[in-house]
Amino acid sequence: MERDEILSTAAAIAADQPGGTLATTHAEDGTPYVTFVLFHLRPTGEVLFGSNSRPQHTRNMAATPEVSFLIDNREVIRGDWTAFNRIVIEGRAEEVSKDEAGYPGLLAELAEKSRIAAVFTDSGILFRLVPRRLVLMKGFEPARNVVEFR
Repeated sequence: MERDEILSTAAAIAADQPGGTLATTHAEDGTPYVTFVLFHLRPTGEVLFGSNSRPQHTRNMAATPEVSFLIDNREVIRGDWTAFNRIVIEGRAEEVSKDEAGYPGLLAELAEKSRIAAVFTDSGILFRLVPRRLVLMKGFEPARNVVEFR
């Protein structure tokens, strides 16, 4: 698959999933930490999600912004596990300040996907995962479709 096809396929898969798994590194001791967050995958490969200042993953990203994000359709496993699709996005999580010119547009994109995520985010912190690599794995296809950024 070519870059544009990988990104558009990933966006289509992600559009049907309300949440994904965010992997961070514990700020206190460097061990792995995972959590479920509501998100929006942009056509550029960036991931938008929100949090507030209290959760462990927010503290973790402040200390170590390098993260990994998993999007999958695991609900299909009960009926047709050969249709199990996964997207792994590795990159850097950055806080988007409410003062940034692009903030309203990014929040609107998140709201279009999930109104509840946008409400939660607007009262907290909007994060943008700037991708370094996106890997798309479809069903049992042997190919790992990779997009490298930068």
